[in-house]
Amino acid sequence: MSEKQRAILDGLEAEKILESEVFKKALESLKAEYIAYWLSSRDIDDVKTREDLHRSILLLPEIERHLRIIVEKGKITKHQVNRLK
Repeated sequence: MSEKQRAILDGLEAEKILESEVFKKALESLKAEYIAYWLSSRDIDDVKTREDLHRSILLLPEIERHLRIIVEKGKITKHQVNRLK
């Protein structure tokens, strides 16, 4: 399989993942879980744990962003391949 074919297929798969209700629910659930842990940390010495949870919450949108980049790369590659035909 060529690199262009792989990019197109990866883009299609990434798009399916982003549209998946299971994926959406998993991200929402994970975010809610992180926030609950974050808010329930009461110990003054839990600073590192709270910071780690905060970073984890901020990383969740990055997963979606990365998948969207793969989708767009696949679409662009498909358009380029179609133009060459």
